Formats: sequence, structure tokens, C-alpha cells
Amino acid sequence: DSGSSNLVVFVVMGLLTLGTPLSWAETKAHADHVKEHGAQQFINHYKRLRQRTNDPFKWGDEMEYMIVKLDHVNKRAQLSLRGSELLKDLQEREHNRNK
Repeated sequence: DSGSSNLVVFVVMGLLTLGTPLSWAETKAHADHVKEHGAQQFINHYKRLRQRTNDPFKWGDEMEYMIVKLDHVNKRAQLSLRGSELLKDLQEREHNRNK
């Protein structure tokens, strides 16, 4: 390995609300706006919250993980399908951290 790729875990937390999904045509009409503003929103949240650690979970909190392999040389991001493989290790680390 040339050291040109990284494995990144994205964690997303948010409030679930009831809503109506958009049709594909409606979704496509908003795609550019979502790409631009969604990326900027993520960057703003990251900068604001990057120093926070060990926040307690509250009833109803939901987390989603996305494991991505970054190839900096070729400027590519690829979704990893090793989630189930890594889950046990992450759970053990969490358990040991809370001892």
C-alpha cells in the first residue's frame, strides 16, 4: 500500500420527523441545491462540533454509519462493504472505553 487511501467513518445524527418523500422528478429538480448546500452544511457542522467527544445518547437518538475508503491519489471515494466485519471491533472498543 502506498498510503494513498484512508478509511473514514461518517456518523450522522439527527431528529426524525414525519414527511412525504418527493417523487424522482421533484428530487432531480432540487439536486444541485441539495449538493451545494448539503456539503456546506456538513462542513459547517463539522467545524463547529469537531472537538466534542463522548456525548451521551438520549432516548430516540439515531445514528447512521457510512464507511468510505478515500483514494487521495485518484480523488475517489468508495463505499466500503466491510461494515458487519468492523461492527464487532467498534462495539468492543466502545465497551472497553466505558469501563
